[in-house]
Amino acid sequence: MVQRRPLPWWTTGVVLVLAMALVLLPEPARHVEALGSHLIAPIQTGFSELADGIGAFWSTVQHIGQLARENREYREEVDRLQAEIVRMNELELENRDLRSLLGLKQRSAPGALVPVRVIGRDPSPYVQAITIDRGANDGLQVGMTVITWRGLVGRLVRSEPTTAKVLLITDVNSSIAGRIQSPDSRATGVLRGRTEGGLLMQHIPQDEPIDTGELVITSDLGALVPEGLVVGRIIQVRRKDVDVFQEAIVEPAVEISKLERLFVISDRQNGRSD
Repeated sequence: MVQRRPLPWWTTGVVLVLAMALVLLPEPARHVEALGSHLIAPIQTGFSELADGIGAFWSTVQHIGQLARENREYREEVDRLQAEIVRMNELELENRDLRSLLGLKQRSAPGALVPVRVIGRDPSPYVQAITIDRGANDGLQVGMTVITWRGLVGRLVRSEPTTAKVLLITDVNSSIAGRIQSPDSRATGVLRGRTEGGLLMQHIPQDEPIDTGELVITSDLGALVPEGLVVGRIIQVRRKDVDVFQEAIVEPAVEISKLERLFVISDRQNGRSD
């Protein structure tokens, strides 16, 4: 164990002399105090500025965090409002369809209407058909007519328990009787789908005056669909003097590529026999 050596006797004397000088002689004491203050002041100032800087930095961090939270809340509110606007737009479209369909029902009284939605399209490019979300469990049967408030869409060709297949009027295998609604002509013909799109109205008597822009509606001939449903408008007339019949290209009233909400006419006017 190392023993500590005692301080020399003269060290104690020096300390006592300095202490008495500071007490008895105020001028040197003030100089020492001023020197101490001069040396310590920058250190105190540095610590003070450092503390202020840390406080300001921490306040900035807290403010950024608060702004980030508010930003997140605003984005969530904007997303919610946008979703609400989309839902309201869909409801408005549905209400518009229902109002228009009510007008159609009052004019033509086609019978009971079952609302359906499109849930699929035929994958083959050669088949114009869609699948709807209701079927035999809802009373839908093969042969029933499918419409929108704009006009005729097609007919049911298959009915499963919960779904059904609709053959569109633009399919090449579709065939319905039509009539031209014109002050000058009530000519009838057969409407078929075209591979190029749209409809071809055939077997129109050559002597019947028809023109572009005239409306084509369903006819009661054949009793496959209710009479008086809008099919489309004539966009081109084809006639040859040597032929017995003329024909017309008809643009469907319904936008076949944008079908969403449809209605099935579910009564005897669909050409069914009970």
